[in-house]
Amino acid sequence: MTELTGVFAAIANRDSSDECKPTPGAQPIYHCMTFETPAGALLVQLDTIGTMPIPEDGKSIVLHDQPVTVLTTETAYTRVKGQPTIFTQVVVDPIA
Repeated sequence: MTELTGVFAAIANRDSSDECKPTPGAQPIYHCMTFETPAGALLVQLDTIGTMPIPEDGKSIVLHDQPVTVLTTETAYTRVKGQPTIFTQVVVDPIA
């Protein structure tokens, strides 16, 4: 087995910590997705048990009946109290 160092060791150590161990009754996956303007203003926050599709950069989507273009996405994967947790930030701009 390869010995992990640096960033890889930090990831493996965090995942095996008590904080990341599954707890009784933990939900399978939690996903929080935010949609923001390029200036950082929050437009929409969606929270769900399970996963949502992550929009692709450069694609057009519709938020509350308004077409927008996805500029960037950033997704973080972690565990909170043993529950797999996904946080996605989507930056959008109006379609010109």
